[in-house]
Amino acid sequence: MRLAHHLLREKTGIWYFRLVVPKRLREPLGQTIIKRSLATRDPALARAWAYVLGAKYAQLFSTVAQGDQRMAEKQRWDDDVVRRLMGDIQTNAPGGVSKWKVQGPGGWSVETNGSPEDNAGGMLALRAMLEDNGSIIERNLARLAPHRSSAPTLDEAIRDYAEVEGKALKPNTWIQRSRSLTSFSQTIGGHLRVDAITRAMASTWSDGLIRSGKSNVYAANTVSHVAQLFDALLKKDRITTNPVKGLIVVKKKEKAARRSEGHEWEPFDVAVLKRIFDPANLAKTKMEHVRWGTLIGLYTGARVGEIAQIFLRDFVVLGDVKCLKICADSDGQGIKTGEGGERLVPIHPDLLTLGLWERVEALRAAGAERLFPAMRIDSAAGRGNSISKGFSYYLASLGVKPRREHGIVGVHSLRKTVIQTLQGCSLSAERRRAIVGHENGDPPPDTHATAYMRPWTGKELAAFFPGLPWGEWLAFEGLRPLLRLVATRPNPLPKRKKTQIA
Repeated sequence: MRLAHHLLREKTGIWYFRLVVPKRLREPLGQTIIKRSLATRDPALARAWAYVLGAKYAQLFSTVAQGDQRMAEKQRWDDDVVRRLMGDIQTNAPGGVSKWKVQGPGGWSVETNGSPEDNAGGMLALRAMLEDNGSIIERNLARLAPHRSSAPTLDEAIRDYAEVEGKALKPNTWIQRSRSLTSFSQTIGGHLRVDAITRAMASTWSDGLIRSGKSNVYAANTVSHVAQLFDALLKKDRITTNPVKGLIVVKKKEKAARRSEGHEWEPFDVAVLKRIFDPANLAKTKMEHVRWGTLIGLYTGARVGEIAQIFLRDFVVLGDVKCLKICADSDGQGIKTGEGGERLVPIHPDLLTLGLWERVEALRAAGAERLFPAMRIDSAAGRGNSISKGFSYYLASLGVKPRREHGIVGVHSLRKTVIQTLQGCSLSAERRRAIVGHENGDPPPDTHATAYMRPWTGKELAAFFPGLPWGEWLAFEGLRPLLRLVATRPNPLPKRKKTQIA
């Protein structure tokens, strides 16, 4: 009998062993087709199982063909019957099993002449061949047995991760990670124990992301989120290896190719900036945090989250220079990790002309704490979500779109505009990085930059003022009325409507 793989894969990803019963044996066996779940999504393990089961069924078919009446009972063809009959064949069958032949992958085959001695030798040879061609059987069957493993199931591990590590993540980060873990669990099977999940099984899931049309960047980010779960399990000695980490990695060459295709933030040119900050256009957006937030971004190059989280105590006067501290000294604040995130930014004279300091003093007098007291900074999408979303709607109303098909425009475009504009002036690279919050290069051009240099003073950093010539075309008189203080207290959270159940 030729041993084929006899494998079928269901939509759930579970592999099944399927074998057509020879016609002459269907009546005594009471079945036409034998189909058994292999309880695995691992193709290598399923293939190994198929070889073993194929050999066992070959023996059973041979026994029945010789007229063994015990099979005429038409008992249910389940695992208990298989184990009992195999035991009977090996210990009680007079004269042993009749001759049989098994052919495996790679062209090898095992054939006996029907004698007990030859059959016994054939079984030893078959076992050796199976171990040689798939020693994965012995290793993984023990790991798949729930009663032999103390490791949690995948769903249990995800739940524990959410209750422990997940609490330390930002809301938006956890939403993405939870979505990735759910996708992995649905494909692999949440009932599997984590130490039974192999790299081959994980690759089936990651390859499926690409096949479904997801980009390499999306798939790599999703894989990275799931890998964090297994890293946590590694630290707790629940598993010995991370089967997910590194399955999909976006290489530097791919990143460069994406940039050349325009997959990046685009800066604004002066013509677009004039449209954005035209008083007649800016009046279309009614939210003061969008108006002020974008102007602060235009003159500081700060990240949108850094702008949204500004507290009034972050405005300081050092010497005779009014400055803004980008820091995380208050609840709800955060900065980008690494050097450069926490910094001092002198306030451009144009912002003072527009009334920024007057706003700060008026809010202090009213007892407010933040620069934008009516704006929420606890959104799951990030502290700057309100400014980003409002500005994106505003750009859409003006018809401002990316120049390239895959380009992106938004508040971050202002940051890129500031950096590129300062790049063309006489301001040194060190001061430019200090203002916008960039780290030194890796390696830094001056190896003593971080160890020997002192922090820049506000007066020294104020050298960037001439590098941003927006005041040459900004309509200050038209903008000031739009920037008047409106709200000094936080807006109450909207009440959820109660749904009446009939």
